[in-house]
Amino acid sequence: MVDVSTIFSITVAGIGLGALYSLVAMGFSLIYKVTGVLNFAQGQLALIGAYGVVIFATPSILGLNLPATVAILATIILGFVLGLVLERVIFRHFIGEPVLSVIIVTLALGGIFSGLLRFLVGPNFRSYPAALKPGWSVQLPLGASIGASFTLGVILSLAVVISLMLFFRYTVTGSILRAAAADEQAAMVLGVSIERTIIISWALSIVITAIGGILLAMASGGAGFTIEAVGIIIFAAVVFGGLDSIPGAFLGALVVGLLQEYGAFYVTDIIGPGAGEILPMIFLLVVILIKPHGLFGTERIERI
Repeated sequence: MVDVSTIFSITVAGIGLGALYSLVAMGFSLIYKVTGVLNFAQGQLALIGAYGVVIFATPSILGLNLPATVAILATIILGFVLGLVLERVIFRHFIGEPVLSVIIVTLALGGIFSGLLRFLVGPNFRSYPAALKPGWSVQLPLGASIGASFTLGVILSLAVVISLMLFFRYTVTGSILRAAAADEQAAMVLGVSIERTIIISWALSIVITAIGGILLAMASGGAGFTIEAVGIIIFAAVVFGGLDSIPGAFLGALVVGLLQEYGAFYVTDIIGPGAGEILPMIFLLVVILIKPHGLFGTERIERI
């Protein structure tokens, strides 16, 4: 007999988890949409967001003891500044370079970020301040509930996806970014500053990703290096939705969150632990075989 209340509870948990993933996924998709860069350091950027709060709120690391809300704000500012620095120091020098070169750079950056964080905070799990462990939850029908971090994730992810859609559609800067993404050479001829588009995209992407990392850590009670592995799961989400589609990344992340929760609950007894992580990867493989550009991705046709 099907237990409707159990299915509903798992569905709510999957949507909540997917909402957290979607913030990191939309950061990934934003970078690819504007610059064409597959950023394989996305998991490490989420890790920076998660551990940024620990760094700013723990006096034993940098000598700071900021309140939790101030530490979050400082982490978001750090993400914004990091985006500016990455563009100025690294990515502006790779404009027009082969895609493989940029991918290798992002892989190297991921290793550097992970190593620096391990040096600063150590490899162990770091608990968040009590203010970032809210105990409240929203009660839903059929006895289900959604925790604080998942609730915030749903609200923020909806706000981000709607804001980005409106930004790209109705603002001058958004139109410039779309033009640069559609045809970089033509945009440069028309006077569009490609460097500026890269600055904006990296800064926005890292800020959104950092917020996702913070909420993922809040859902676990603190920061751990397991968040680093979210980069692979996020790739499944953005491939499903379409690499250059921000709404697609949002929807794909929700699907991946649902698959992970359903897999963990229903499939673990069949194939053993880790089913929740395996199911999205199988899903990714099927999507690539059937629809390589994803649901909403742009199919690029090149004339030879």
